[in-house]
Amino acid sequence: MLYWFFRWIVRVALRVFFKRLEVENQANLNLDTPLIYVANHPNTFMDPLLIASLSRKRVYFLANGSIFNRFTRPIFRLFQMLPIYRKVDKSDQTLSQAELNKRSFQKCYEHLAQKGTLLIFPEGTSVIERRLREIKTGTARIALGAEFEHNFSLNLHIIPIGLNYDDADKFRSEVFVKIGKPIRVADYQENYHPENFATVEELTQNIENALSELIIITENEEQDQFIRNIEKLYKNQLFREFNLKRTKSEEFGIIKEIIRAVKVLEQKDKNYFARLRVQMENYLENLKILGLQDDVFRNTKKTPLFGFLLKNCSFLLLGLPLYVVGLIFNYIPYILPSQIARIVSKDIAFKAPLMMLSGIFTFTIAYSISLGLIYLLTQNFLWLPLALVAMPLLGFFVLIFVAWWKGFTAELQGMRLFFQKPSLMQNLLEQRNEIFTGLKKAQKDYFALLQQNS
Repeated sequence: MLYWFFRWIVRVALRVFFKRLEVENQANLNLDTPLIYVANHPNTFMDPLLIASLSRKRVYFLANGSIFNRFTRPIFRLFQMLPIYRKVDKSDQTLSQAELNKRSFQKCYEHLAQKGTLLIFPEGTSVIERRLREIKTGTARIALGAEFEHNFSLNLHIIPIGLNYDDADKFRSEVFVKIGKPIRVADYQENYHPENFATVEELTQNIENALSELIIITENEEQDQFIRNIEKLYKNQLFREFNLKRTKSEEFGIIKEIIRAVKVLEQKDKNYFARLRVQMENYLENLKILGLQDDVFRNTKKTPLFGFLLKNCSFLLLGLPLYVVGLIFNYIPYILPSQIARIVSKDIAFKAPLMMLSGIFTFTIAYSISLGLIYLLTQNFLWLPLALVAMPLLGFFVLIFVAWWKGFTAELQGMRLFFQKPSLMQNLLEQRNEIFTGLKKAQKDYFALLQQNS
C-alpha cells in the first residue's frame, strides 16, 4: 500500500516538474511475464522514480551497495531496493562483496520466479551527458542465472529503456522515454552454461546495442555542443520542411539524423564543419550579449508595432495581478527546493531529483499554511477547495507569465536595435543567413551521399 501511495505522489510530482513527458511503447513495460527493465542512467534517482511511475508493476530496484548501512538498509528495503557491490564499493557487513552479491542475485532469482519486475542501470554510474557508458555484465548474469535455475521456463524478458532529458537538471524541462523491443532471455538457452561467459557477453552486447538505439549519443562534449547549436537554430526548419508533428518522438528522430549526418560528413572531410562551428558559436554568443533570441530573425510574419504593443500591454495589465497573487502563494515553496538541492549536494546530477522530492514537501507545507490562513480570515470551509485548486493554477500562470516576459522583452530589444543600430542587426542577419546556407549545403550533401550509397 505504501509503495502505491508514494508512486501516486511521484507521478503527480513528475507531471508538475516536467513541462512535457512523452513515452513511446509504454505497453512493453507491462507484459505479463517476469521482466528486467534496463535503462541508461543520466539523472541519478530521478531515473528510477520516472520508470517506476510509468510501470503498472511493482518494481524492485538494484542500487549501489555503498549507500546501504545499518541506518539506511531498513528504509531501502521498504522501497524494494537490493544492493549490488562493485569493486570500489564498501560494505558495513563482514561478508565479502562476492558473497553479498551472490545473496542479492539469489533474491533477484526468487523475485523473477514469482513474475516480479527488476530495474537495473547497467552502466553502474550516473552522469548527465548524452553518452552510453560501458554496460556491465550483471544484468545478463542475473537474467541467464534466473532462467537457468528454472530450466529456461520463466519466459523472462529484458525491456530496454532510453531516457532522454532536454535539460536534466532544470525544472520544467522535457523528457522523452523511448521503450525498446523486449529481449527474450530463453533465446540464449542453447549456448548458455554457467561456466561459459560467452553467452553473458553476447547478451550484454545486445543490451548495449538496444539501448544505443533508444538514446541520443554524441561522441564528446565538443560534438555535443555543436549538435545542440544545430538543434537550437535549425530544428524548427526541419520540422517545417518535412511536415513533422511537434512530438518528442519526431524530435528524437531529427536529432538522431543530425548526429548521423555530422558523422558521415566528417568522415568524408574532418574539417567539413570547422568554420560552421565557429560561426554558430559567435552568432549565438552575440545574441546572448545583446539580450536577443533567434526568434527575432525567425519570425517572417511581423505584427504591426501598434498591434504588437496593444496585445502585449493588454496581457501585462490583465496578467500582472494574477502573477503577483501566484507569486505570493508559490514563490517560497518554489525557490526553497533549489536552495535545498544546492546545500545537500554539489553534484549537478542530483539537482533535479532533490528539487522534485523537496518540492513535494515545501509545496505541501506552504499550501497547508495558506489554507489555514484562508480559513482563519474567512471562517468558511467552502473557500478551501477553491483555494486548493487556484494556488497551483496560479503557480503555473507565474511560469507562463515569466516565459512571456522574457520573450516580450527580447522582442522589444530586437525592435530597439533595428531602429537604433540597423547595421548591427543587418550584420547579425547576414551571419545567420550564412549559417543557414552552410547547414542547407550540409543537408544536401548528406542526402546525396545517402542516395549514392543506396
